[in-house]
Amino acid sequence: MHPKSPAWFSFPLVVVFRLTFVALVIPVALFAQASRPASVSASDEAVSLPEFRVETNKDNSYLATETTSGTRTAAKLIDLPFSVQSLPSEFFNDFMLFDFDELNGYVSNIKPADAAGAGNGGSRLRGFGMPQFRNGFSIIQQPDSNNVDRVEVLKGPSAGIYGATAPGGVINFITKKPKARAESSLEFIGGDNNYKRVSGSTTGPLTKNIFYRLDGTYYDFNRPTDWWYNRTLDISGGLVYKLGANTSISAEFAFTQRNANPFVVFTRYVDKANRTQGLVYTIPGEQYPGLGERLTRFNQAGPYNRYQRYNNSSYLTFQHRFNETWSLQSNLSYTNRHFRRFGPTSLGNWSLITNNWTGTRSPYHQEFVYEQDGAQVDLAGKFKAMGAEHQSHLGFDWIYLGQKQKTWNLTNTAAITALMPPGVTLASWQKPNPFDPDFLVRAGQPSFDSVWPMVDGSTFNLYNEEFGVFYNHMASFLEDRLVLMATGRADTYSLHRQQPLSARTTLRDATSDKKYTTYSLGLSYKIVGQKLVAYGSYGSSFDPAPSVDTNTGQIYGNTEARGGELGFKGILLDGGFSYSAAAFTARQENETTSNPDNPGGTNLLLPSLTPGGSTRSRGIGIDVSGRVTQNLSLIGNMGWLDCRTVQNLAAPTSVGQRVANSGPARKGSVAGTYAFSNGWIKGLRVGLTYYYSTENIRIYGTATSTNVYLPANSYWGGMMAYSWKIRGNRTLSLHLAATDLFNQQILTDNAFWPAGTQWKLSTAIKF
Repeated sequence: MHPKSPAWFSFPLVVVFRLTFVALVIPVALFAQASRPASVSASDEAVSLPEFRVETNKDNSYLATETTSGTRTAAKLIDLPFSVQSLPSEFFNDFMLFDFDELNGYVSNIKPADAAGAGNGGSRLRGFGMPQFRNGFSIIQQPDSNNVDRVEVLKGPSAGIYGATAPGGVINFITKKPKARAESSLEFIGGDNNYKRVSGSTTGPLTKNIFYRLDGTYYDFNRPTDWWYNRTLDISGGLVYKLGANTSISAEFAFTQRNANPFVVFTRYVDKANRTQGLVYTIPGEQYPGLGERLTRFNQAGPYNRYQRYNNSSYLTFQHRFNETWSLQSNLSYTNRHFRRFGPTSLGNWSLITNNWTGTRSPYHQEFVYEQDGAQVDLAGKFKAMGAEHQSHLGFDWIYLGQKQKTWNLTNTAAITALMPPGVTLASWQKPNPFDPDFLVRAGQPSFDSVWPMVDGSTFNLYNEEFGVFYNHMASFLEDRLVLMATGRADTYSLHRQQPLSARTTLRDATSDKKYTTYSLGLSYKIVGQKLVAYGSYGSSFDPAPSVDTNTGQIYGNTEARGGELGFKGILLDGGFSYSAAAFTARQENETTSNPDNPGGTNLLLPSLTPGGSTRSRGIGIDVSGRVTQNLSLIGNMGWLDCRTVQNLAAPTSVGQRVANSGPARKGSVAGTYAFSNGWIKGLRVGLTYYYSTENIRIYGTATSTNVYLPANSYWGGMMAYSWKIRGNRTLSLHLAATDLFNQQILTDNAFWPAGTQWKLSTAIKF
């Protein structure tokens, strides 16, 4: 059950939204057959209206010319006054980059999260967090690549068209849709680190007007970290019912189950002078041979630690074209997600003084339960007026997210000892020997019991509810050379946070109601046709990130941002190759810090927190994609990023410093494939990738510790694929791909030992 709706839910716009949804969707669904204009028809392959979908290239050129992420309706990338980069499924399937945390490295100004984290997230765009969407719907957990057709990254605070977002931009996963022609495939992949993956898909017509799609995959693999594994099952599918050429109803579902042991901890070492230094991989090898590598490979949580994720999502979409000008799309979504983590707490750092851990482990269990509901209505129109082409879009959004978090931690030594198997001492289990990892296998893991004490600060409920309405308008003038765009949006946002175990009444129940107005303005001008287009935009965004003041109960962290970009983009080489280059800046305000007038929050009469922080990000991003020649396709990027603290009332000395974990100052990558079209190797495709990033700061030090840096990385990848027809429309393919070809990666983003060169061999059949 949802908590009681907050007072703002009586906001008149909500009434408008509900009436609009009922007045537009229900009658149209009932009378769609009679309202079809005879002059408009849809192609046999199109199972959704072109106003809400884009045409994609299936010729391995990696080129995208349209997007639905910029305005939530189909628009040409060349006309949008901001940066949008699209990564098609052909690209990540070519190089077997199935984890989106790997894929994000191929977009400028993104610091990708760590693939070794098994989906724990953490990617940052232009120095800020990167909200995730699925077909325009906010999501809690990123989808599996199994059902994703392309990934679109929309940059800048002009992404406020989606409501609560970060100033760096958003990532939008566009899923595969049912097709009107029958098509099926089956693939098996095997590789290093016990990599096993089987995938299958089928799509086509069930009847003349009903089309289906079903995709499934299961994979299981390890890494060099002790006991690391990832076992994931993902099944997704959908149905489309075409009531006519201009009306359709579609339903989609996605189910993911993941069991993994990717325990993340930034283990540092304490030197002989009792000063905490960098990560353990930097322990001097000449003085302590093998220690740094062993500690980096060691999994502090042990073999019985596990992360369990269950994610169920369902979506319902209605589309209808009223006439040649106006079209409607309505969406409903529901997601239920469970996340459980069972295992011990971390061991802290490694001391060279005691030759042991600085902390002790204790049994630990954590559960998250999420429920997310959403609704959207998009009314889009295209028309001519006053000698100009116009594209108009009115949108309504509602989203609810409820999160319940419970944490148990057994710290009673007598109780822990009672759960130890015979022959295992408490001391040896609490501080295990990293050079004897098999000990933890023998020692076992205490079974979770709900009578364990719960942790106050990590046990809470959080309920968010947002309603927004926006209007977007694009107009092209001067024979389509000048395109102007403007978006205005109004949102109401409610936060309700409960910490039922807290001894402080101010923390047990806290609420916050906010109203936001955001906007974006931009233009693009074709200087030399589509070859050279200048563009610029400026916009605002908001991003509630609640922190409750322990003394007053007030909720802080509702950040707001503004920023813009100027750049050039174009399509070259007879329409086969695109580029964009942008200089950008953004500033985020109202970040929460400790109250400098109340250190430690000891004075209960004063707030313990204050909105006293601000961050500024600026940089340059360059992205290219498409076909250089008939046989050579490329996708690549270069980026420069400078993200710094410009205000922090609690720590004024941090002003001017780079923001920790915002990403490297410089990053670049390129991937290319070449398809042979002549001779005995006709049909063979080969490719290479290269990734580079500079050193970047992960954790700032204190008076008793040094800064923690993640090292610069530079490594190659490659692929080779060949396919041939075996009978009728059946195609058999062999596919070989490798990452980190020359074993050059030093450390992963979450301080895991790198996997080194990894080979994957695929056999697939399509029919």
